[in-house]
Amino acid sequence: MVLGIGATQIRVAFTASQIPAVLDAYMSGLRAVFAIAVGAYGLATLIGMLGDWRKVDAKELQKASGGGA
Repeated sequence: MVLGIGATQIRVAFTASQIPAVLDAYMSGLRAVFAIAVGAYGLATLIGMLGDWRKVDAKELQKASGGGA
C-alpha cells in the first residue's frame, strides 16, 4: 500500500496506531537499498583499481576495428 500511495501520504492513509510500524518498515527497506548501493559502489571501485592503464595506439585500434575508428 505504501508503494501505491507514496511516502508523502503515509500519515493520511494509515491510522495513528499503524504509522510507527509502517515508518519503521519503510526506513528498514531504505537502509537495505542504500547498503546494497554503497556495497556495490565500493566493490566496483576496488575492481576498477585492479585494472592496469594502457596507452591505446590509434593505428592498432584502426586495424582491430577494420579502419572504422
